[in-house]
Order: sequence, then structure tokens, then C-alpha cells
Amino acid sequence: MADRTGRAAILGVADSALGKLPDRTPLDIAAEVALAACADAGIALDRIDGVLVNPPMVDGFSRHALALAEYLGISEQLTHASTVALGGAAAIVAVHEALSLVESGRCSAVLVAFADTPRTGQDRSSSVESFARMRHPLWEQPFGMMNVSAYGLLASAYLARFSLDEDALTVIPPVFRQNASTNPAAVYRTPLSVEDVRASRLVSDPLHLLECSPISDGGAAIVIGRAGAGRREVAMLGCGQGYRYDSVSFAGDLSTTGAGLSGARCYADSGLTATDADVALIYDSYSITVAMEMEELGICPPGTAPRFVADGGISMDGRIPVNPHGGLLSHAHCGGAAGIHHVTEAVRQLSGDAVNQVAGARTALLHAEGGIVSANATAILST
Repeated sequence: MADRTGRAAILGVADSALGKLPDRTPLDIAAEVALAACADAGIALDRIDGVLVNPPMVDGFSRHALALAEYLGISEQLTHASTVALGGAAAIVAVHEALSLVESGRCSAVLVAFADTPRTGQDRSSSVESFARMRHPLWEQPFGMMNVSAYGLLASAYLARFSLDEDALTVIPPVFRQNASTNPAAVYRTPLSVEDVRASRLVSDPLHLLECSPISDGGAAIVIGRAGAGRREVAMLGCGQGYRYDSVSFAGDLSTTGAGLSGARCYADSGLTATDADVALIYDSYSITVAMEMEELGICPPGTAPRFVADGGISMDGRIPVNPHGGLLSHAHCGGAAGIHHVTEAVRQLSGDAVNQVAGARTALLHAEGGIVSANATAILST
């Protein structure tokens, strides 16, 4: 482990239970994982002077970071509080901001706590309405565009661009389900075949039901402080953000997203690339998300992601294991908190105590996106 004493580092992590949590609010869950992450870091709650949170889809507050601080009884000691509203990209951005706060001396210890309850906190109609409101009010909502139809558009364009079979992307979900099958914390653990994915109903052509991540209740927290102060010590070597559009109707060219931009900026910041990573945590809201992100990040060449996956490239014994915990497709997609478990999994992989541990993992590549691959964040973590 490199000597980073005094530098900012991730010191503790904690995950909540996942699935259906009908008697819990996002604040309940966030407070629970906050205390657990502090315990994991060996840092008392009264040392936390910074709080960053997500805006949950259910039971959110106008000043959600302050609401959590109030719940925890730490309001007066805070010197920084903010809510990071970048969808799935928010977790990486929040951790990067927390590290910067500690590094600059503006905070001594920062809590990043994300939680949501979209599975039990809203009914089907409310859930559909929540996702519909994420689309552009003038150019998407009136025409019935939903998240899944926008991703279906990206998938159709991708398959046509590279002359791939309409079921080419169906090889991706079974890999993450295989990982989840040996992870007791994962919500979906029943083995899944490519044939199962192809037999599931079409949701938005060409995407099948089992190519779409199901929502769950849950959350996770991360504590950042000075290196040497906790039992864990994971550093962020580089981070980058990338944006080409907000609403997919304004994308123009569907062949690229901001992932390439955030990846290039992260690589320039860290001096490393995808080839230096021992494990990758790639945002997998849909099968197409994984394919486009892997290619833009340089894990495999354009148009080859389905073949790379089919050949075992992202399996636990492959060239670069991806989402050992099961990802959003099988571990959990916690609504407004989606993406936080990719970060806690990366920290555990680099600390050597992950359930599905990648042998010798020292460097992790993370990428997450919000919207329709609209907000992109890439990071490289290392011990």
C-alpha cells in the first residue's frame, strides 16, 4: 500500500438490506448505513462535518442533506452539506467532492449517504409517473417517451450501426446474475441463461425485460477522511465528468455519449487507463448501457462488447471482471441511490473483503451515468 498518510481517502463503507423494506423511509436507511459506515471507518459520528446525499425518488426533503443531518443530530457541527442530483452518476461525483473537501481542509470527515425506497414507497402508477417526469417536458413527455424507450432507442441505433443481431446484447445480464448467485446480499440470485433473457417479454424493442434493472429499496454510505485514520484506506487516483446532452432528444448523434469524455478526463487525471484496472464497476441500468460504456472507456473496441462478453471477457476469471457483486441488473437498483453500491463494492474489492473477491485487486475502474447516459462520471480507485 502506498504511503498516503494525511491525504484524503475512503475509510469506511456500509450497505443496507436490499429488496422490499416497507417499514423504512430513505432517511431511516441513510441514518442506519451512516452509523455503520462510521463504525467501519472507526470514526465517531461527532467527527463528521460534511454530508452529501442523493435526492430520493420517495419521501425526499427540499434540503435533503440537512434533513439527514437533523435526523442524525449533527446539524450544528457541519461545515458543508449538499444534495448531488446527477442520477446514477451522483455517487462517484459525491465521493470525489467529499475527497476534495477533506483534501482542501474544508472538512475533516465527510459522510456520503445514499438511500431510496422506490420498490415499496410508491405504487406502479407513481413509479411510471416518476420516471416519465425525468424526460423533457416539451420534446419527450408529450410523445410518451420513458426511460426504457430512450434506452431502447440507443440500443436500436447501436445494433444497426454495427450490423449486430437484434439479440446481441442479451449475453450481458447472465454474467452479472452469475456473480449475484454467490452474493447473499443480491436481490436476484436465481441463475439466468441467455435463452431466459431472450424469452422474456420485449419492453422496448430491442430490450427485453431481463435486460432492464429492477428497482429495489436500500442504500449505502461511505466515510471519507484523512488516510491513516481508519482501518480501510482507498484512494481516488483520478476522476472525470463528461456531458454531451441532458435529454436524449437533443443528442443528435446517438453513437457517442459523455462516457468517452469522462473516461478521457479520468485517465488524464490519474495517468492510468482501463488496461491498468484489475476490476471494473460499470453502471448497468440496461444491457445497452454496459456495452456503450465499456467501448467508450476503452475496455473493448467499438461494436465488440457483445462478443467480448460472450467470450468471457468480463467474467470473474476474464480479462477484466465487471460488477462482481451482480450490478444493478441483479444486485440492486435503488432508484435515486443507484450507483452507490458500485462504489462500496469497489472499496471492498480493493480492501480484500468482497464476497466475490477478485484475487489481487489493487486498482478499480468505476463508471456511472445518470439520465440517458447524460451525466457521466468515471473514477479510478486504488490502494
